[in-house]
Amino acid sequence: MKIFTSLGAWAIGTRLRKKSGSSWQGRVVGYYSTELTDVGYCIESEREPGSVQIYPASALEPVETNLDGSDK
Repeated sequence: MKIFTSLGAWAIGTRLRKKSGSSWQGRVVGYYSTELTDVGYCIESEREPGSVQIYPASALEPVETNLDGSDK
């Protein structure tokens, strides 16, 4: 199934990171949905380009930036 519209709160290109556990930060490149996960995101790493991990929405938070553009 191809999904062309946002399934959740974050659009393609939004910068997200994992809330806890091992670190993963990057941009939304896709979405997924399963019987156990209503809304999930495919996140391409900013540190390892081309590497993608999938996470449920509940495991992610937006990357906030300071006025100078650096990450908070």
